[in-house]
Amino acid sequence: MTHLQHALIDWQQHGARSARFDEDYFNSDTGPAEARHVFVDGNQLGARFTALTQAHFSIAETGFGSGLNFLVTRELWLQRAPQGARLNYISLEKYPLTLQDLARCLGHWPEFASAASQLQAQYPPLLEGFHRLEFDNGRISLTLIFADATQGLAEFEGPVDAWFLDGFSPASNPNIWSEALFQQVAHLSHKSTTLAAAHAESCLRDGLAAVDFEISAVLGFGANSRMLSGTYSGPVAPLAPMAPASISPWFDRPKARPRPESVLILGAGLAGCCAAYALARRGIPVRLLERSEAAASGGSGNRQGALYAKLPVRPTKQGLLHSTGLDYSRHLLQQLSTEGLLPAHSWQACGLLQLAQSDREANRQGQLLDAGAYPKTLVQGVSASEASVLAGTSTPHSGLFFPTAGWVSPVDLCQALLQHPLISLSTSATVEALDYQQDSKRWQAQCDSGERFQACAVIVATAGAAKALCSLAHLPLKSIRGQVSEAPVPATEPALRTVVCGDGYIPPAMNGTYCFGATFDLHDCDTEIRPHDHQSNLATLSKSLPSLGKALAQQPLQGRVAFRCSTPDYLPIVGPAPDAERFMKDYARLRQDRKWRFDTEPCHYPGLYVSVGHGSKGLLTCPIGGELLASLICNEPLPLGRTVTEALNPARFIIKNLIRGSI
Repeated sequence: MTHLQHALIDWQQHGARSARFDEDYFNSDTGPAEARHVFVDGNQLGARFTALTQAHFSIAETGFGSGLNFLVTRELWLQRAPQGARLNYISLEKYPLTLQDLARCLGHWPEFASAASQLQAQYPPLLEGFHRLEFDNGRISLTLIFADATQGLAEFEGPVDAWFLDGFSPASNPNIWSEALFQQVAHLSHKSTTLAAAHAESCLRDGLAAVDFEISAVLGFGANSRMLSGTYSGPVAPLAPMAPASISPWFDRPKARPRPESVLILGAGLAGCCAAYALARRGIPVRLLERSEAAASGGSGNRQGALYAKLPVRPTKQGLLHSTGLDYSRHLLQQLSTEGLLPAHSWQACGLLQLAQSDREANRQGQLLDAGAYPKTLVQGVSASEASVLAGTSTPHSGLFFPTAGWVSPVDLCQALLQHPLISLSTSATVEALDYQQDSKRWQAQCDSGERFQACAVIVATAGAAKALCSLAHLPLKSIRGQVSEAPVPATEPALRTVVCGDGYIPPAMNGTYCFGATFDLHDCDTEIRPHDHQSNLATLSKSLPSLGKALAQQPLQGRVAFRCSTPDYLPIVGPAPDAERFMKDYARLRQDRKWRFDTEPCHYPGLYVSVGHGSKGLLTCPIGGELLASLICNEPLPLGRTVTEALNPARFIIKNLIRGSI
């Protein structure tokens, strides 16, 4: 992972110019007309949107720049596309504009004010990787990939219906227009994929022709300019590995299946509710089966939870998932709040302090800040005195401050998600058997009441109970007991202003009550509230916030016990369910040679998916995990890069154990 740099802008009378590449981003007077001529008309998008019969359409762009191409395309989509269809717009950018420069650019076009405000509100921090943004109540998604174009496309999983080959000219920026880029473009294309390029130099024409695009040089925007348009005519394998033998074929997404007419989800905690909401926004009816009497009754049932990303010194898959998930979850909460579904008292973007309560942690945090891998908009270092001011109460510890983090009531969040009219909830419904009906190509869930439910696709989101299903018995899930404590706000203490995390956590009070904890007890299945666990939570809190801890010790305490579902690598399990027996047979050679190259496609249970093992970070991982599952089920481009999706893949433990020779 590299450290990104912002774009360097020279402001001109009629637009913005790149100081790095010495070319204009746009002309404020003619920019929208040029974008329509080159990219919209160059890909015949008006007619294609109007005649669209599929449920989604995907556009990929090299060079997001000011976002003008996106704004123009969004406008046309809302005008022409069928009401229920979804636009997936993917854009790569190696040198993103700062938020301030972006706002200045967007200010040139007041006709796009609605989209501009949505974009600015969600604009991601300067962090390499994938950033999924949602527009217009889910009708449009924008996936910004901050990375070198070729590297970003290597992480991206398509397919793509139209390409906007934008970016600075080969004379100014020759590195982007490479054979590797053209190969990636072809790999992600299919027989109906078109492209338009703002430049017509021979290196583009020849490079695209070499990867099976039929290319024409046509009149560009302006008296003497030329541009390219083309259609892919090569082999159709958009979701297959790029080479006959893949390095890790077991992580390839399943073959595309028909869009399901309905989906069944087992479990109505955060994982299940987030997946249901992502599917319902795509127009797919969903039924959740919950064994308890209400949603969010298990690990998702605590009074409050922290939006908490514990970042590593050097970016890792887990850190990338958490930083991406933090942004996505925060925007989801804001959207639900704006729609009136999530009450104002149910969440707060108040920031979060991660205190350094030992010399070892202080050194780790110092190394993290010195490495410079994370922008200050995501995390910044604070002294003990600064932390005390932020918290509103004294702490003896320095730490890290996450200004965009906060807390939310998981129960209220689940209730907000369940309000979608396409979501149905059945409670007190324990699934005893889940079977695939070969004749109807549907799954059937049989409940203890005798009631049966059928659907073309099923998501299992029942935490540790997932192992009770034969098809998922191989998942290495572990249950970790946690007790949280609750106490009235003491009148003698100032109100806590931000979430504070150390060895435990405490958010600002919700409805006059503090919720703090939590214990961490492996191999402990006791469901009773234990007084000594309250004392443990108080002792932990007092190390972080001595005065508040002392005051809360004088208050009457209540609490709750729940069980976190975790995994050996502390990453959630999200993705298609593998046929474990077939995997062990098909990839048995890994026991002798971990580098053996296979040409065997992975065998998954048809239409069966899983979302479990979110542990204590479910508020970060469940929303983006639900979006990942919905994208897989609907055959859309994925919101996360391949490196992260592989790290979440349910098959990863089978492969690890084969390599170790333990199975």
